[in-house]
Amino acid sequence: MSQAFATSVPGIVGPVLMMLVVPVHLQAQEDDSSPAAPGVIELGRDLFTHRWMPGDPKSRGGDGLGPVFNAQSCLDCHDRGGIGGAGHSARNIDIASATGQDGSAGTGFFYAFSMNMGPNRFEYRIGTPPAAAVATNRRGAAAPPANLAALEAIHPGFRESPSVVLHRFGTDPAYGNWRAEVPGRHGSVSVRITQRNPTALFGVALIDDLPDEVLEDAARRSRRAKATRGRLARTADGRIGRFGWKGQTATLDEFVRSAAAGELGLEVPGHHQALDPRLPGIGAPGPDLNQGDLDALLAFVRSLPRPTITVDDELATRIEAGASTFRSIGCASCHVPDLGPIEGIYSDLLLHDMGPRLVDTGSYIAFGARPAAAPAAALDADAPATDHEWRTPPLWGLADSGPYLHDGRAQTISEAILLHDGQGAAAARRFAQLSSPRKEQLGAFLLSLTAPAEADDPPRLLGIGADE
Repeated sequence: MSQAFATSVPGIVGPVLMMLVVPVHLQAQEDDSSPAAPGVIELGRDLFTHRWMPGDPKSRGGDGLGPVFNAQSCLDCHDRGGIGGAGHSARNIDIASATGQDGSAGTGFFYAFSMNMGPNRFEYRIGTPPAAAVATNRRGAAAPPANLAALEAIHPGFRESPSVVLHRFGTDPAYGNWRAEVPGRHGSVSVRITQRNPTALFGVALIDDLPDEVLEDAARRSRRAKATRGRLARTADGRIGRFGWKGQTATLDEFVRSAAAGELGLEVPGHHQALDPRLPGIGAPGPDLNQGDLDALLAFVRSLPRPTITVDDELATRIEAGASTFRSIGCASCHVPDLGPIEGIYSDLLLHDMGPRLVDTGSYIAFGARPAAAPAAALDADAPATDHEWRTPPLWGLADSGPYLHDGRAQTISEAILLHDGQGAAAARRFAQLSSPRKEQLGAFLLSLTAPAEADDPPRLLGIGADE
């Protein structure tokens, strides 16, 4: 495999061509999904790049940044390849998960498996679901885990979920000392830390506007593939999940609100800010953003252009051959080139079992950062993503979105491929068996999937494994 595929290909950035030789439909699409006035989008851009402070003058009566937060601006976590891109691994969020001595969530025991049987879904369960303290089951009966007091003493968020965001920063200097004591052993309970890497937002309006029927059809077609069968992600109220590593968020509007509240600690309409776990009863004195601000921020995010394919004439043949290899080794089973009207997305947006090598916590919460009116659970909704399942991430913009995988553990594309497990293991094995020339061709193809040429500040990351 070439060093270029493993690290960088400085010469790959060239003119954007409408390359019909690559079998992935690269024609420019009309995108009328962002009818907002330019002034509204510019206001949204200003809010996206604004660095919030405690008591910020931009606040509409709230407390500004915090009291707990992971970044001071949206741009802090979305700057790879331009404004709105993916995030550096230093911007990963930390998730604290509580496990008992036996490794089960909380201090109780729970085991379940499920399978699709034609039009029906069969699920088998033993024990108390680890949905934490006050969650209710589908019949409305409370299902608290054992030793709830011990969990709450570690972090009050464990009252609601076995996994909570452990915010990196707090506006109170003493927060850092408290935070350092959370990971580790607490009597019979252990708290481990895992991470999530920020994803790119380029082209998300196309995903937001995708009809449900397209995703439902993708799920039906996926069921015919025994080795790579995927399923729809569903929210608690039964809607199709489109965003997030676990497909846990249904709409872009909800994604923007929850990020403002959970990552920046802003009080926004319809979504409360993340709370200081040491002072769980103290909320914001008022809103930090009003509905107009949120509409502008959403309009800017929706205006972010879709990624492109960037090549030069000399690489055209290699890219075409690499695209063919991509399909032949099975990558396109999940990373489908086109999804309904979206061309070149390279994702089915379904949940797939990625096996024990990529296992991580399923659902998690940011303590306090919740919708003002929580949605009711749907009786017939599919189960949320398990710790083995991940939504297929779109590959468009791949060259400018490293590091890779849900926690950024892979510094190069080749590392990410080889770490595929579960339903991706066969494709990873076939990749490892490719000859060096075919790996280089595949690398040329994948590295041609770049951030949008229109994306502005900051400068594009050209290297695949390069760090700042």
